[in-house]
Amino acid sequence: MSSVTKALRSGTVRKDTYERLVCADCDTRLATRSRTGAGWRRTCPDCGREWKQVR
Repeated sequence: MSSVTKALRSGTVRKDTYERLVCADCDTRLATRSRTGAGWRRTCPDCGREWKQVR
């Protein structure tokens, strides 16, 4: 599991017109799972991949 920032740089995650995170492979909006310490887990409902987002 990599971070959302690294995924944005590599192109596996992108932002749509409204700045929402979207899985580049599935073209599906990422769901926010649960809060993990200082951040959240973002998951793609279609392919099941996960990314961590720290705030």
